[in-house]
Amino acid sequence: MVMHPGYAQQQQQQQQHAFPPTIDAVPAEARLTETFAFIPGSLAIGGILGLIGLAVNLASQQTPLTVEDLYLPAGCLAVALLFGAWEIGRRLRRTAVVFHGGKIGIYRSGRLTDVAYPGQISIYQMHIANTIRELMVFGVLTLGTLAGGAPTVTSNAGPGLILLGAGIGSAGAFVSSIYARLACRHFLVPRSQGSEQVMFTRGQCERFRI
Repeated sequence: MVMHPGYAQQQQQQQQHAFPPTIDAVPAEARLTETFAFIPGSLAIGGILGLIGLAVNLASQQTPLTVEDLYLPAGCLAVALLFGAWEIGRRLRRTAVVFHGGKIGIYRSGRLTDVAYPGQISIYQMHIANTIRELMVFGVLTLGTLAGGAPTVTSNAGPGLILLGAGIGSAGAFVSSIYARLACRHFLVPRSQGSEQVMFTRGQCERFRI
C-alpha cells in the first residue's frame, strides 16, 4: 500500500508534537547533549600565539617590512579566526537528544528538527589504527615544539612564542584524541538527509543506558 504524502507529513507532525519545539523546555538532566573535543580551540590559541611571536619578530627587525613578511602573520590570523569561529559555532549549534514514549527527539541549534526511533541511532566504532597514528603524530609534534618553544620564550620571545603556539595546537589535538576515545562514545544520529556523527560522554551514555 502506498502512503499518501500528506498522511506521512501529518504523522511526522503528530510525532513532533510529543516533544517541545525548543530544547529550553527540556530539563538538562532529561537530555543527552553533544560534547566536543577541543582541537579547533587549541589551534585558534596556537594561531594567536604564533601571530604575537611573528609581530615581535617584525617589530625587532632592522630592515623595512615587505609584503612577503606579512604572509606568515596573515596565515596565523586566518588560522585563529577560522578555527575560533568553528569552535564557537559548533558549540552554539550542538545536537541534543531527548527520549520520550519510545521515540527520540533530535534538537539542533536548540530546535526540534527530527523525530526517530532508538533503533535508528547506531554506534560509530573508532578504528584503533587511526587512534595510534593520531597519538604518535600529535605526541611527537607536541614534544618537539614545546621543548623548543618553552625555554626560549624569555630569551627570544618571537621564535619562542611561535613554537609555543604550535606546541599548544598540537598538544590540544593530542589530548583531544585521548578524550574523544576514552571519555566519550560516538554515534550516528539520523537527520533529514542522511546522518551525522555525534559524540556523547560515557557518563551521559551510562545514565541513559545507551
